[in-house]
Amino acid sequence: MVSRDPTIVVPFAGVCDTPKCQDIFVYLRPESNGIAVESALMKGIGKVPNWQDNINLVYLANLPGDFLNENGVIEEHYLTRVKFAKFGKSLFTPFMGRIFSNYYSVNFEDSEIIGAYKALSVLGLNEEELFNLWVSMDDMLVLNGQTIKRIGKYYVVNSDIPSILNKNSSKTDIAVMIFRTVFWGNDFYDVILKMTDVLIEEGILDSHSQFSHVFHYSKGPFEQILDAIGFLYDQTGKHLPLKNIRFYNFLMGKGLSPLEISHFITQPLLQFKNREGHIEEKSIFQVTKDLSYEESWKIIRSATAQVLL
Repeated sequence: MVSRDPTIVVPFAGVCDTPKCQDIFVYLRPESNGIAVESALMKGIGKVPNWQDNINLVYLANLPGDFLNENGVIEEHYLTRVKFAKFGKSLFTPFMGRIFSNYYSVNFEDSEIIGAYKALSVLGLNEEELFNLWVSMDDMLVLNGQTIKRIGKYYVVNSDIPSILNKNSSKTDIAVMIFRTVFWGNDFYDVILKMTDVLIEEGILDSHSQFSHVFHYSKGPFEQILDAIGFLYDQTGKHLPLKNIRFYNFLMGKGLSPLEISHFITQPLLQFKNREGHIEEKSIFQVTKDLSYEESWKIIRSATAQVLL
């Protein structure tokens, strides 16, 4: 069976060529996809002062679920998190082991750290039950971009991944928007909060829930590239070249090759020396969150090594 092609409502406007602009992807979670949500997000933007001069919609597409599944888009998008959900403790680096032990006050070697997929059978839960299983903040740890939940004697890595992949079926389409803006960091986060306010006002989002239950947005320059890899297509289902993304061009201008850029996306864990001279590890997506292109470049230049999983 041949998958459906994407429906392109607003064709991508082409590369952003002004010094201050960036292209931020916003895509709806499969369970929240729909015109009502798209409309609410646009209403939120309408509440931003002088939004017409600062934010433009430069791409709007509906990506069919069967198209996404056939091309493995969602699993590729969450590649590192999926690996940890499948292999759990075996992927932990020595740094992760030390942080884990310090946080939970336990011995890393003796702890039962399992990936989410093993947890489904060990705990006798389905994907949604595992995803919705509540634990206290003291029982949660976010480490190198991976979420760890203490559930009884087990420490479950990336408990949300089975649910995320399960929800992205052939019947669940995803709406993708790209907003071209001169807002950066906290300024664009204020835009996100206005979107969230409208979602709550219109009863789409519970006031106690996070906006991430409804939509995702690119939280930094490297996420812009990651989102482009997954969600930027023409009407025939062909990937638009990554050179359409300004940060990708920026890195090329700094001398990085396409292969090197791809390597940062697929192997995002970097090592840094802190002020005391000790080695720390951080995900490239985490460490460049809300930073400018120049700031992100300085960050990766300061890395001492890349961790290969």
